[in-house]
Amino acid sequence: MSRVADYGYALYELALEENIEERIEEEFANVVNILNKNIEFIKLLSNPRIPTVERISLLDKIFKGNIHFYLLSLLKILVEKRMISSIVLIYKEFKNKYYDDKNILLVTAISAIELNNSQQQKIIDKLAKSMKKTVVLNNKVDKSCIGGVRLEYQGRMVDASVKNRFKKLQLNLKNADYSVAEV
Repeated sequence: MSRVADYGYALYELALEENIEERIEEEFANVVNILNKNIEFIKLLSNPRIPTVERISLLDKIFKGNIHFYLLSLLKILVEKRMISSIVLIYKEFKNKYYDDKNILLVTAISAIELNNSQQQKIIDKLAKSMKKTVVLNNKVDKSCIGGVRLEYQGRMVDASVKNRFKKLQLNLKNADYSVAEV
């Protein structure tokens, strides 16, 4: 396991022991969101010219009392080890472990237009039934799909987009044996 995975796993195990994994996941998501929106803040926390004590004090001023002690401690460790820029990857490891333990399947549906609630629910219901998991669906719009939908989950892809059907048709036409065709 990498150090990034180790940090995510360790935080999850601590949260699990205290039965606060849902709270930590929610707070962790918020922290990552805040840091992603403030890239300059990550640069500040990574700046070796600013003493570590000052950078950690800054974390205390912003997050103390707003997030759980375990999460704040992780942030401080990452600042000390100059690894704060890995926070998104660490959160991803934490979230993967959380979803795995809670039997949650994260699915990305890529479509040419935004799926409405009914369409999203149909996908959720079908996947939940076949995978026997709780499904969390994230819809991304990609105009190049033309139509249909492409589902991505657990490193798999189910492509039912019009673009993919055109590609298959093109391949079939390209590889067809026209020497036996009747005129």
